[in-house]
Amino acid sequence: MDLSAIPYLLISRNVELAYGDERVFVCLCLIDHLCVGVGTTRDDALRAMTAELERKYGECWEPEDESSSDDDTGAFDIDELSLN
Repeated sequence: MDLSAIPYLLISRNVELAYGDERVFVCLCLIDHLCVGVGTTRDDALRAMTAELERKYGECWEPEDESSSDDDTGAFDIDELSLN
């Protein structure tokens, strides 16, 4: 999935745990606010958010018929995620 087409907000915070402090990253999708990724690295949080989006909207990004599709890159259309 091309992350350049998905607006997201990445936040990091230190969390105090019993064994010490840990930095946690939260990645919030700005199109679908219910898709959130959490990880101990930036990449883990982005990967988790992307996986959640693919689970939720994966069928929207798959071409129905490759022979009839002008755009066979498999890239997703941001208009398909619109809630309006």
